[in-house]
Amino acid sequence: MRVLNIDNNAIGPKGAEMIAEQLKNNFGLSKLYCDGNAIDAEGCIALAQSMEMMDSLKKICLENNNIRDAGAVQLAKSLEENDTLLSLYLEDNNIARDGAVALGTMLCNKFKLSKLYLSNNPITDDGFISIAAGLTDIETLRNLKLADTGITHASIPHLAKCLANKRFMT
Repeated sequence: MRVLNIDNNAIGPKGAEMIAEQLKNNFGLSKLYCDGNAIDAEGCIALAQSMEMMDSLKKICLENNNIRDAGAVQLAKSLEENDTLLSLYLEDNNIARDGAVALGTMLCNKFKLSKLYLSNNPITDDGFISIAAGLTDIETLRNLKLADTGITHASIPHLAKCLANKRFMT
């Protein structure tokens, strides 16, 4: 299977865990759409662990699932070795500083990433500084959404540095 779209079905953590169990042996998945399913951190952790061996995963959509820091930390850990990721959609997930720091660390080697959506997460300045550092050398980044993330003027120098080599942002 190449694409799995289970958006807006309220599968919850248990449903995510069952799907994750089946995905552990699917090495060809390239796109996962799982927005609006109330999977919470537990479901995200299960899905993330199933992604560890998926070397063809290019697009992950987990918006509006309340994965919080615990889910974001596991997702970041599971994606460390993935070098095919192009798009990561994590808006509206209650990801705060710790989750953002983990994601920032993971982003350091995602040189193909073109889209990162983090709007409506309370990542604050501390979390954003890590995100910006992780994105600094990614020249392929085209779309970055950070609306309502709690960043302030203190983050602007880091944002400016991050944007310095992004000639094709839209």
